[in-house]
Amino acid sequence: MTQSDLVAFARQQDVRHSPPAMRGLSRVARIAFSLAAFLYAAPTSAQTTEPGTIAGTVIVEGAQRALPGAQVTVDGMRVGDDTERIVIALHKPAGYITSRVDPRGRATVYGLVADVDRWVFPVGRLDRDSSGLLLLTNDHRLGQRLTDPAHHVPKTYHVLVEGVPEEAALAALRDGVPLGDGTLSRPAKVRALGAARGGGTWLEIVLTEGRNRQVRRMCAAVGHEVRELVRVAVGDLTLGELPPGRWRRLSAAEVRRLAG
Repeated sequence: MTQSDLVAFARQQDVRHSPPAMRGLSRVARIAFSLAAFLYAAPTSAQTTEPGTIAGTVIVEGAQRALPGAQVTVDGMRVGDDTERIVIALHKPAGYITSRVDPRGRATVYGLVADVDRWVFPVGRLDRDSSGLLLLTNDHRLGQRLTDPAHHVPKTYHVLVEGVPEEAALAALRDGVPLGDGTLSRPAKVRALGAARGGGTWLEIVLTEGRNRQVRRMCAAVGHEVRELVRVAVGDLTLGELPPGRWRRLSAAEVRRLAG
């Protein structure tokens, strides 16, 4: 791969054409993600240097590739093919955004995982006002599987809504409701968990897709605004007793179950 090839490849990375796992990442992160994906899939056995190929370290808008060794680093953290794959579970508190940096200076989830010794990206998103289970990994294939609706990986949410939804509202949520952009939500599993102290009703909603603020838009469509939203599971991996703001590394068995 020549230097011009690498630069052209990096410049092609556009969020409009990115897989779900990359959406919401900064352009630098998307470039590194894409280069890591390229290196992960490309043969790495050839060690010869041909005229016009990259020698040494090439910097592309903050992403680095060092040859030989097929390494990509972002903020000094390696994301190349020879990097150990890890998956961590973070209990994201409300008030944090799922981005690497924020121009407005808001707190990001990366401040909570600063002691992770690998570059990781969030698998899907939780909006600033939501909390609960957020997975982060450096494994692009796992990230793609967990976020691609074609794989039907369920995400379970406990949602506190205003009022007491009638059965007709719950049935509409199960069947699919307009999301305000000309599309309908996919069929979902929905059940009432009970009344909340101080008013409102707790619902459990299980989705197999993840659109921007989808649960909030679904509930608003049936006349019940969301007051609190917690993601409690991804697949069969549950939030459990993980304290807010803390993370843990998943075991090999847990990762295998997520990978299907």
